[in-house]
Amino acid sequence: MTFFSVIIPTYNRASLISNTIESVLNQKFKNFELLIIDDGSTDNTQEVVQKFTSDVRVKYFKKENGERGAARNFGTSMASGQYINFFDSDDLMYPNHLEVARLFIDQSGSPDIFHLAYDYKTPSGEIIYTRNSFDEKSIDLLLFDNILSCNGVFLKKDITKNHPFEENRVMASAEDWALWVKLACRYKISFCNEITSAIVAHDARSIQTINIEKVILRDLFLIEYLQSDERVMDYYGNRFNKFIGERYSFFMLCFSEKRERMQVVRWAVKAMFAYSSILFSKRFLASLKNTL
Repeated sequence: MTFFSVIIPTYNRASLISNTIESVLNQKFKNFELLIIDDGSTDNTQEVVQKFTSDVRVKYFKKENGERGAARNFGTSMASGQYINFFDSDDLMYPNHLEVARLFIDQSGSPDIFHLAYDYKTPSGEIIYTRNSFDEKSIDLLLFDNILSCNGVFLKKDITKNHPFEENRVMASAEDWALWVKLACRYKISFCNEITSAIVAHDARSIQTINIEKVILRDLFLIEYLQSDERVMDYYGNRFNKFIGERYSFFMLCFSEKRERMQVVRWAVKAMFAYSSILFSKRFLASLKNTL
């Protein structure tokens, strides 16, 4: 029986995905399948991936473009592993990734969801920062910052089927954050602070290329999406107002960098109405200072 299903959604990452695939196939723990979900790529991704399909663990699927949420959900429907690990097609597994996960499962009584620590590094391998100090308080921080690496999250298969990623395109680049918040209000998320993977900070990462207008649409949708979840609202309560205020202050910062004064003022007013104490936050004050 397959123990892990590693699901990699990809779109036009032909120049990067080979390194990711090789890092998966180089795992010390061997009982896994690798499902690569090509989300309608228009480059030579299929040609690149097919070089690896002689390994029976590698399975390639191409579908119509529907963004990462839809690609990950499709991968879940095809997976046979007991645990699912969603991995990004431009990042790297260290050789211990699945081995550490398997040991943690055994030592922790088969947790529903757990997360492994990670590095954030440059394409040349220089470590920018490391996140390996997770604890129970991390769940409270999760609403305000997506501190979890998608690569580091492992879930039992039935959880992924009962709680799929949001597929609305507007949510792109925050669909994983939204899901982690919803799951944190329903399950215990366990943490292992051993570093097993790396997020690679190349210039083409989607989070770095998205424009401010799309960020606003995404975050407004995210707010509404989470507000509609009773479990989220019960868990976070009044802290949700702070979350709204912080998203609005982020819009302020983006517009202040573009010197769009009226937009900064507009979102400053909205932020204050959402959460009055946002007035004293560094980001709020910095945004005003940069503009006024």
